[in-house]
Amino acid sequence: MVDLYAHLIINKRRTIDKVPADKRQAVVERLRELGYDQDGQPIEV
Repeated sequence: MVDLYAHLIINKRRTIDKVPADKRQAVVERLRELGYDQDGQPIEV
């Protein structure tokens, strides 16, 4: 489910606020692993 929520956020189909609270931190961590911030925007290095 974490990957699903992460990809929904990346594709602008869901926001982090709509992710269930118990999964929110794991989704934020997965987004960072994929190179995105919690809003689904690419992190620039």
